[in-house]
Amino acid sequence: MTITRRVLAMAVAAGALLAACGDDDSGSSGEAGGAKVAIISPYYGSQPATKEVVDAFKAAAEANGHIVTLVDTSNDLSKVNTEMETAVSQKVDAIVLGMGDPKEFGAGLAASKAAGIPVFGLDAGAADGVTANITSDNDFLGQASADAMIAAIGEGGTVAIIHFDPFEPVRLRATAARLAFEAAGITVVEDTQGDPADSTGFAKKTVLDWLNKYPAGELDGVWVAWDASALGAYQATQETGRTEVIVTGVDGQDFARAEVAKGGNWIVTVRQDWQGIAAKALETIEAALGGTAPASQIITVPGEVLTKDNA
Repeated sequence: MTITRRVLAMAVAAGALLAACGDDDSGSSGEAGGAKVAIISPYYGSQPATKEVVDAFKAAAEANGHIVTLVDTSNDLSKVNTEMETAVSQKVDAIVLGMGDPKEFGAGLAASKAAGIPVFGLDAGAADGVTANITSDNDFLGQASADAMIAAIGEGGTVAIIHFDPFEPVRLRATAARLAFEAAGITVVEDTQGDPADSTGFAKKTVLDWLNKYPAGELDGVWVAWDASALGAYQATQETGRTEVIVTGVDGQDFARAEVAKGGNWIVTVRQDWQGIAAKALETIEAALGGTAPASQIITVPGEVLTKDNA
């Protein structure tokens, strides 16, 4: 399907949803006031960033008079499909994915699409059946954090990477970081998948192993794709006294900002504007339910590099 036809199809589906809402005698106000919105998240309870953006969206949507439900599948990706199908059976007006890779949710997206229910992502990915994904510019997040590490360790150094390919935003930022390291002549000596179910603990154990494997002078930095795991990497360097090893993260979580502000070896986190993402998602959903399809399937919100000077 071409982009033009896909946008037209989304607009038609949104118009049908508006008509259905118009038959409701609930007395709701606004273009999509009183819409039933189901948030389904695989990471709500385990990832601080996920909780932050989901909570921000839920609060904003409820403040606008929408009826919002939230289900956390506790890292069970297959259950997301089941919960999406349940939301379809409940005839919600929109489904919101609180992160997670939509490529894992084919059954749920197919059910939603067949029922004419639009699906939106909060920092999820793009796939067939996703009306729009509202997210950070993940290429920027990866490039900016890698650039900070390159500036700190110099060209020709060595780094290790903790990433997570099954989650598209994290995969994108890791890809951007690798390209930056390659261009600067940085050697990636370790490149491993993190564990979102135990972000901090897994990263700490992994980096402790690396610090044992690579004595001082053989590992200059650990680039991590999200703050909860960057915290584990940082803890490993602190406990072993290996503070010459630079750490960078992404998300701008409060705990990350606090450590970066100390001016130690966790030198940067790149803040994702979760409030801005939540607000843009709500704006996009309300417009879609009002008959205006998103201009793009991927809508990005800028991030901000935080150092000891502005954390």
